[in-house]
Amino acid sequence: MIFMTHSYYPQSIKYLAIIKAGKDVMKPNIVTFLFDDMGFSDLGCFGGEIDTPNIDRLATSGFRSTQFYNTARCCPARASLLTGLYPHQAGIGMMVYRNYGDGYQGGLNNRCVTLAEVLKDAGYQTMLAGKWHAGHQPSMRPESRGFDRFTGIYTHVDSYWKVLPGCEIYRDGELLMEAGKPLNPYNSNQEFYTTDFFTDTAIDYVNTTDSNRPFYLHICYNAPHFPLEAPDDLINKYRGRYLKGWDQLKSEKLDRMREMGIVSPEQEMAVGTGFSQKQIDGFDFKPSFDTERLPEWDAHSQDEKNELDFRRSMYAAQIESLDQNIGRVTECLKKNGLLENTLILIMSDNGCSGESGLYGMNWGEYQSSNYQEWRTKGGWSISQGQCWASLSNAPLRKYKIFVHEGGISSPFIAHWPQGITQPGRLCTDQTFHLIDIMPTICQIAEAKYPQERNGHRITPAQGMSILPWLDDANMEIQPRTLYWQHETNAAIRRENWKLVTSNDRESDKWELYDICQDRNESNDLSSNHPQLVKDMISDWEKWAKNSDVLPWPEDRARLERIPWPPK
Repeated sequence: MIFMTHSYYPQSIKYLAIIKAGKDVMKPNIVTFLFDDMGFSDLGCFGGEIDTPNIDRLATSGFRSTQFYNTARCCPARASLLTGLYPHQAGIGMMVYRNYGDGYQGGLNNRCVTLAEVLKDAGYQTMLAGKWHAGHQPSMRPESRGFDRFTGIYTHVDSYWKVLPGCEIYRDGELLMEAGKPLNPYNSNQEFYTTDFFTDTAIDYVNTTDSNRPFYLHICYNAPHFPLEAPDDLINKYRGRYLKGWDQLKSEKLDRMREMGIVSPEQEMAVGTGFSQKQIDGFDFKPSFDTERLPEWDAHSQDEKNELDFRRSMYAAQIESLDQNIGRVTECLKKNGLLENTLILIMSDNGCSGESGLYGMNWGEYQSSNYQEWRTKGGWSISQGQCWASLSNAPLRKYKIFVHEGGISSPFIAHWPQGITQPGRLCTDQTFHLIDIMPTICQIAEAKYPQERNGHRITPAQGMSILPWLDDANMEIQPRTLYWQHETNAAIRRENWKLVTSNDRESDKWELYDICQDRNESNDLSSNHPQLVKDMISDWEKWAKNSDVLPWPEDRARLERIPWPPK
């Protein structure tokens, strides 16, 4: 694994050349947007049926990639984005609530550096608004990992309309909002809603920065993660749109994606399957296992269809609310004269979630007829389920937590008017990953990725810079190998070949796919290429050994639960 900057491509670093030539140009500002549980094809610019005009404008005047990967789950994805490492290397191979030792210590370790730390050393102001979820012990919090300013939640965010116990909102290390139904300090006449509040905070940060220094702003929304909670006017806008059902809507979406070039003209729809979450004796996590195929839409009664339409309308409303808030941030940048020289990156931490059943949580209990009773309940009150999640991840297979394509594929958008010379480019042939964000930003900001920090040896960054592809439409494909492991799921992608398993604890069954020809992972070629399978398994095992990856969960020492909230 090497930290590839591709600085030998002169046309891709012409903006940096201007800086080095002594021109009066400030280093670019950097804004990263991370969405929570959004599917590969939810956005309009990726073929989605949800209205996202602000994000679409950024895409059509910027850069999109259709082969950008994440790590299948929330906390590990944040670790990779922040550090340029695979999540286990940064200490977050799983979630952040238990410490299982190296690879799974429940927070960022001292062998990694964050984007905020390297950018701060390069003269940047560093700010974070939203969900942290990369370790809640004091040494692992954003204030300790390079962020000058932070407003948000250290752990998970299981509500939109209020603050739940354990999800209190902090500002710069001090408690800002206790559990309850708070007022938005930026707009006390408006009902508190997390997406709006995180945006208000981000805009406040932009308006109060030192104009003589560049800034890095990381905005981590909890949308569209469950529970389904959204402004009523947006929910009502979508009511009725989903009565066509997931079967027809997936077919229509695939046609749009083919026409837009998001997928090839030959791309087919993945066969939708459900999954159940199986309890392991003596262990408090529930790995996920395949079950039956998803039911057909027309197998449901009209009353059931109406309720399913309502749930999906809430999910769509959450995403349109996100889009409106992205528009607010970009408008703020524009009014301050900053948009032209600001690099904006948009991505999702994992695929859309199918957790808690075919139709989501509390199916049959929480319905449109009693909506006002549970509208602001929060927690794990209601979700959309696997049937609708298959539409969000279409045409790919499976969901969040799994490392099949539907679980690890993210939309990726870059916007930077002064740095992207061929706006509107759609890159479909090069693989990228969250680990690439660190080297990309280091190159653009002329920041140094250290070998040592605070007396600790730093693990070398694992990704490559995306900067050359932002500028050169003829940039050649760079062969590379990428790796995944989460819960019982593991995968390795080597150029066009992908080896993947959903169950690395009960069998050694691996599936082999030619992803360039079969991205919906429908034609298992493992029996046709036994030597290739053997070689790729060996490669994955070497990576796992060197990256503190352990089998799930037998070989993992059961250590202490990390307390939260703090006493």
